[in-house]
Amino acid sequence: MLDGPESAVGSDGGLGICTSVFGHRHALTPAKLIQLEDTGLAWLEISALQPQHLNVFDAERVAELAAGLAESPLKVWSLHAPFCGLAMDDADTREDGLRKLVQSTRVAERLGARTVVVHPGRDVPSVNRDREIEWTRDGIARALEAMPPDAILALETMGLSSIGGRPEEMLGILHGFDPARVGVCFDTGHVNTGAPVVDVVRALLGRIVSVHLHYNYGDRDAHAMPGEGNIDWPVVLAALRDAGYRGPLIGECGWGDHPGPEVAREFARRMPRFAG
Repeated sequence: MLDGPESAVGSDGGLGICTSVFGHRHALTPAKLIQLEDTGLAWLEISALQPQHLNVFDAERVAELAAGLAESPLKVWSLHAPFCGLAMDDADTREDGLRKLVQSTRVAERLGARTVVVHPGRDVPSVNRDREIEWTRDGIARALEAMPPDAILALETMGLSSIGGRPEEMLGILHGFDPARVGVCFDTGHVNTGAPVVDVVRALLGRIVSVHLHYNYGDRDAHAMPGEGNIDWPVVLAALRDAGYRGPLIGECGWGDHPGPEVAREFARRMPRFAG
């Protein structure tokens, strides 16, 4: 396992894939992880966004995955937490989200990862943005008190209307938190639906600790394979390096109806041509 986001350099950090290539609502098993071992990728993001894929409170499944990974050449860079709703209006919902987030950091540690990706904010329209940002910051602060000391929270860039969707708002949420403990998961596809990708990378200088790489034409969040959209990948990857990102390049993409291992192989085949 790497010592942290600063331990690998841009594309030199290797390539990886999110286990969502098997489907967010299809169960993740050790047998499926084995299918990714000969794809040319070195790293994984374990997705727990949907409980059908991985329920972070399912101790038996977590133990099975940990045992399988212990025998695998693949390394786990990150875990994608369930939707936590730290800025939802209901206080009980926010408390439940905090419980999910802290548990996700513990599961990540069990699987060999430090970084936990989380969608900031809420999945319904904003009512009082200042209050919702305050709730988000409060949730982060409380999570930091309860999670493993080496764990890193990575707030994912979402659409412009989402909490933290604008880079200045994301930086406001991050303000005052130790960059070694709280940073950004830069999602190229999400950003591309509302802002110039390179500009947002540069605005988040020094705070990017993980990435989700996928493509679209700016019209919708397609999660398409790199090479099937309008993102200038060599420029974006160079900007990520210049912004201080030193981790692996993690794909969160699909490729038509192709099964997960084929998606992973195609991602591994395409990305080196863009890395420069």
